[in-house]
Amino acid sequence: MNNSILFVSICILTVVCSLVAPWWIIAPISFTVAYLGKMKSAAGFGVPFLAVFGTWLLAIYLSDNGVVAELMGKLLLLPNWSTPILSACLGGLVAGFFGLSGALFSYRRKTWVNG
Repeated sequence: MNNSILFVSICILTVVCSLVAPWWIIAPISFTVAYLGKMKSAAGFGVPFLAVFGTWLLAIYLSDNGVVAELMGKLLLLPNWSTPILSACLGGLVAGFFGLSGALFSYRRKTWVNG
């Protein structure tokens, strides 16, 4: 399946499922899309990472108005602009590793046992 279709499907599923489920719903979404899409390992990490990173970064900037970023910046002793990027990066890493797991899980090597 085309990686751009999988990218858009991860973005849409992330937005829709995040309305009713906790933040970690990105893990089974990324695993399932990478598994069913039969991605290669590099795309299995990169596509979910970029999809969730972009979606979370856009969602944080559109819905936050800087309130949570300011509080997290004070808590972590970071500038206010860097905390949404840090949050989106962490979400992207979770999605990327689960996408990589799904991609590697769907990959079947041909051996003497299974032909």
